[in-house]
Amino acid sequence: MRVNSAFTGFFSNRLVVGCGIAPVMLAIFLIASSFTEHSGLNLRAKQVNLMIRQTGHRLLLLAGDSTSRVLPVTEIKEGTFLLRFENEFVFNHDSLMALSQRLLPKAQFPSGYTVTVHDCIKGGIVYGFQVNNTSPDILACSGRSQPPGCYTIEFTFPDFYEKVKQKKADLGRLTESVEADTQVVHENVEESKTASFASDIDQRTEKSKTTTFDFPLMHVVYGGILMLLSATLVIGRFRKNSTLVPGQNQNSTIPNEPITEVAALGSFLFNTKAQHLLFGGEAITLTDKECKVLELLHKNFGELTPRETLMQEVWINEGVFTGRSLDMFVSKLRKKLSLDPELRITNVHGKGYKLEMSMPG
Repeated sequence: MRVNSAFTGFFSNRLVVGCGIAPVMLAIFLIASSFTEHSGLNLRAKQVNLMIRQTGHRLLLLAGDSTSRVLPVTEIKEGTFLLRFENEFVFNHDSLMALSQRLLPKAQFPSGYTVTVHDCIKGGIVYGFQVNNTSPDILACSGRSQPPGCYTIEFTFPDFYEKVKQKKADLGRLTESVEADTQVVHENVEESKTASFASDIDQRTEKSKTTTFDFPLMHVVYGGILMLLSATLVIGRFRKNSTLVPGQNQNSTIPNEPITEVAALGSFLFNTKAQHLLFGGEAITLTDKECKVLELLHKNFGELTPRETLMQEVWINEGVFTGRSLDMFVSKLRKKLSLDPELRITNVHGKGYKLEMSMPG
C-alpha cells in the first residue's frame, strides 16, 4: 500500500506540474505574439518609409533642387503613405516612374502598388501609374512633364501587412495546439480543487482565443492571468503535500529589441551600428574607419568635408597618421559604392571630399 500511495502521489504531482507548465507556455505565446506583431508592422513600415523618402529626395535633385526639404512621410491609412514637400517643384513623369520602380521593386510587393500625384490646392489627381505582378503595368502619360506647383504623392500598397498577418495566423494555430495539450492534462487530475482551476483556465483560454488576437494589449492581460493561475495551482498542490517551497519570481520579461535605424544613401541602406551597406539583398561589410569616414561624408551630403576634419575625427586616438591613409580609405569606399553609378565621392583638390549624387546627362 505504501508503494502504491507513493506512486500515486508522484504521478499526481507530475500531472499538477504539467497543468502549471502548459498554461505558462500558452501565456508566453500570447504575450510574445503582441510584441512580434507590433515589431513586424513597424519594421516593414519604416523600410518602405525610407524608400519613399529617398524617392522624394532624388526627385528634387533631378529637378535641380538640393536645398528644400522633403517633409516627413506619413502613413495616412494602412498601406497608404503620403510624401510631401516643403516648396513647389517641377518633375518629369518618366523620372518619378523610374525612381519608384528602382527603389520599390514590384517583386517585394506581391499585389503591386499604385502611385498618384495630387495637386495640394485643388486636391485632384494630376498624374498616376500602377505597378502589377499579375497583370500588365498601367503607365499613363509617359514622356510628359508637370509644370511648377505644389504636389503630394501617395503610394498605396494593397495587402501591405499580408506577410505579418500570415505569421500571426500561424502563431494562432500553434496556440490552439498548446490549448489542446492543456485540456488533456487537466482531464487526468483527480482532485476537485485542481479540476476547478482547470475549468477556469479552459474558460479564460477560450475567451483569449476568440477575442484577443486582434488586441495586443489584451494578450499581455490574459497572459498574466494564466501565469498567476498556473502558479497558484502548483504552489497550492505542493503546500498541501509537503513543506512550503519559496515561490519563484513570476515576472517574465519579454525582450523588445530596438529596431536598428538605417539611413538611405542612394540605392543603399547605410547601417552605422552594424557597419554595413545593404544593396538589394546583398550586405557589404565596412571596416571601422571606412564606416566613420562614410558617416562624416553622409552628414555633410552634397557639401565639402575638409580633409582636416576627416583625419581628426577618424584618427583622433592614433599618434601618427598621414593624408595617404585617408586617400586609401576613400578609394576603398568608392569601390564599394560603385554598385550605384549615380552616387560618388568627389575629390576637391587640396581641400577635402564631397559625397553627392551625379546628375543624369
